Amino acid sequence: MSLICKVPDRKRSDLPARQMSFTAPVGGRGRSAAARRRAHVHAQRDTDDFLRRWSMLMIVSFATAEACGQHFGVTKQTGCNWREGTHRPCGDAVDFAMQTLPRYAEIMWGQ
Repeated sequence: MSLICKVPDRKRSDLPARQMSFTAPVGGRGRSAAARRRAHVHAQRDTDDFLRRWSMLMIVSFATAEACGQHFGVTKQTGCNWREGTHRPCGDAVDFAMQTLPRYAEIMWGQ
């Protein structure tokens, strides 16, 4: 069996000088960590505040961690973590809480 060599259709000078990479540079567009913080200062979130409010919502809404877990379809340990404020919920749990817990707006949004 012989191998067939294919001759390129264009000259070597027409080809790019180096291989083009399709992946973004680390940090995105070559920004340093400090530049990213300056560029996205308006997007900073207070995640600790959310965690405190979520914990308060779980404590006010459910008598036990087990009741919290049953309501959201998660384990008792997850309900306990939410009540203690050590772990954050996923987006679907937040959406479900928004739809089913009557005091959600009062506690989470301060209304």
